[in-house]
Amino acid sequence: MTVIKNLAFCNKNKLKNLNSFVESELDLSVFYPFPVDFLHNFLPFGLKFLNESFVAIENKEIKGLVTIAKAGRKKIKIKRLLTEENSTEQGKLLVNCVITSFLSKGVESFYVIVDKRNHPVLNMFKLGLGFCPLAYEKIYKTEAKDALIGFEDVNFDHIRSKISSDNKKIADLVNETMYSYKRATFAKEASDFQLKPFSSLEQFVVYDREKDSVFGYFSILKLNQTDYLLDFVIKKGYEGYFADIIKFTKIRLLKKKKFGSLLIRIKNYYSNFDELNEILSIEYKTSFENEILVKDFLIPKKQFSYERMIFNDATPAF
Repeated sequence: MTVIKNLAFCNKNKLKNLNSFVESELDLSVFYPFPVDFLHNFLPFGLKFLNESFVAIENKEIKGLVTIAKAGRKKIKIKRLLTEENSTEQGKLLVNCVITSFLSKGVESFYVIVDKRNHPVLNMFKLGLGFCPLAYEKIYKTEAKDALIGFEDVNFDHIRSKISSDNKKIADLVNETMYSYKRATFAKEASDFQLKPFSSLEQFVVYDREKDSVFGYFSILKLNQTDYLLDFVIKKGYEGYFADIIKFTKIRLLKKKKFGSLLIRIKNYYSNFDELNEILSIEYKTSFENEILVKDFLIPKKQFSYERMIFNDATPAF
């Protein structure tokens, strides 16, 4: 019999016996320690701010793990799904358990981002779990050795760190730039841009001082010791400022002791996706695409079988 438990109530060291955990090159540092995770488990959904993990246990052994993150007032992102060999059913059981549990807490939408090349995982979520593809994102990669040099004195008066009073302006900017028929799923609220505790995210705005308006927003997320992710939105018609955002980011990262690579992400539910993609494709040749799958309600689907499932968040944020 398989039992689903919050990882906060389990021995995390047992994950080292889960082959897919070892193969994913993760370590226990990606999970929050006791008693932080234990106390966080008892918070109501509206107050949650950390990732949570759940495990499938069979015969006292961990056979699967799912990690989720609160992605909005009523949204959850599935960040990680690992299952052992010949136990794909535990993976589907874990996801369905998360969906059932959090639906009762008021969550309305669940989504996952999967590399388009990972067909087994895509099929499992689509055919086995009833997730629907609604959008995709494209990610370009640049190495530190290709970063700009000698731009330390560039003037970036129109870029500054985000402050709390910017949150509403950023949410309005995001929703305005988004295709109207995608807003029901991907719309943002001011609270979504409030920096969470323990976050390694840096947030900035591109603004017009005279009009006191924000026409660009971007964040720099530290993925590991050397790699970073640039996520942004630019108001349609202001794509020319995109180059300044990239220069600003590279200069900031070059000043850090360790900087290996920078991932630049664009999403196709923004109305200026084509313009931004054209700009990036000229300068950067290395890119890949992730599919964004969404499930807003439960629909039984036919089962899908796969020997071993290893899925780790293709990108850390949405």
